[in-house]
Amino acid sequence: HPRREELVKAGREEELGLFCSKGVWVKGRRQRAYDRTGKAPMAVRWVDINKGDEYEPNYRARLVARQLKATDFSGTSYFAPAPPLEALRTVIGMAMTTCGNHRPVYDPQPPQRMQMSFVDVERAYFNAKVDREASPCFVELPQEDPECGKKCAELVRHMYGTRPAADGWQEEYSTALVRMGFGQGIACPNVFRHAERQISCSVHGDDFTSCGPADALDWLETSIAAEYDITIGPRLGPGSGDAKQARALNIIFTWH
Repeated sequence: HPRREELVKAGREEELGLFCSKGVWVKGRRQRAYDRTGKAPMAVRWVDINKGDEYEPNYRARLVARQLKATDFSGTSYFAPAPPLEALRTVIGMAMTTCGNHRPVYDPQPPQRMQMSFVDVERAYFNAKVDREASPCFVELPQEDPECGKKCAELVRHMYGTRPAADGWQEEYSTALVRMGFGQGIACPNVFRHAERQISCSVHGDDFTSCGPADALDWLETSIAAEYDITIGPRLGPGSGDAKQARALNIIFTWH
């Protein structure tokens, strides 16, 4: 389909532009990959997805590395925790429950009224830096790059498809939230609580789902935006101007 090919091409150009603007890699001689790692640069491939439909297409292109565990003989093991559904239910429970000293405000007027916030970090893995001295990582350049086959790229920031990427991003956002004053969960390291501002937060990949007083969530969204490029979803709450429905992790949340 001619239109589809045109949109895919535009999506790929946008993705490569992000690789440059965010400093994801530095190009160099292919021999450097062999000198540093003893093997060839990793292959890459495009994943093109239409997030819309045929009538309103919304094509996104993502360049991913092909680091297969079966061919990785480094002996290094990576672990990135993913929160169970109970982590998200904990945030919902804190928003909907009055217990002991935890007394959310459901009056629709005050700036301290309880709300739920939904934040998505764009290209999350690009925010986590690679330890280039301890674990250098080299990838091939895609065919769209004029230097493909002549040079390769050393990753400065993590790229989708590499084994340490999820672990690096988890370490990055956890450090940022703790720096903001959050305490990290003991049973689940993807759950965070800011005791002073009364914010509870669950992080699943690049999705931050939080509940707390409206003015505290204003602070949270501004603080996350200062660290990363984000998309802010509808803010659920009891106020007349608050949203009543939002979506996260393919789950629809409705405020009654």
